[in-house]
Amino acid sequence: MTAPGATPLRLLVVDDEAQILELLELTLSLQGFEVTTAPNGPAALDALPGCAPDVIVMDVLMTPWDGFETVRRMLAQVGAGLPPVVFLSGLARPTPPELGPRIQEHYLLKPFRPSQLVEAIRRAHADGADWRPP
Repeated sequence: MTAPGATPLRLLVVDDEAQILELLELTLSLQGFEVTTAPNGPAALDALPGCAPDVIVMDVLMTPWDGFETVRRMLAQVGAGLPPVVFLSGLARPTPPELGPRIQEHYLLKPFRPSQLVEAIRRAHADGADWRPP
């Protein structure tokens, strides 16, 4: 949870399954995160500038773009200022395509406990703090 007086981490959570997206939003909001959701890659690309996330939580298997393609398009839009990404998937970890040396990525296999997701988000944020522009 967020310490009293601390600024909550801002998350952009992307999943094309409405029930999972709703569950992620509820779970992460209850943990003190500020959550913006998007139901697919194009919506995530549109939401990115307005929500200025500290960490992106991205499902891998989505339509019309998968999570990797969505991140590629985000990189093209914002460049090196893209925050760390926690990829979620129900499949064994695929070898992700080259997303660039400036992308901090983490991977969490479904199903997972809420505490595992929170830990992955906090670890991604801590790992990404070294390279993100001001």
